[in-house]
Amino acid sequence: MKWKDPNFNSKEKAFYYVRVLEAPTMRHSQFDALAMRRSKANNEPALIQERAYSSPIWLTPES
Repeated sequence: MKWKDPNFNSKEKAFYYVRVLEAPTMRHSQFDALAMRRSKANNEPALIQERAYSSPIWLTPES
């Protein structure tokens, strides 16, 4: 995948970072509950969605 900033201006400072979301997955406790034939493990949601952020990339205009 390739992305391009349509508003990029090489004369201005800028920074970019990546945010990603994982596809929702079942909690381990929910797998255990299903194995024990229970409908729910506890009061927590059965699914979780992890997320991650990259380090920023800083762009400084040339003088």
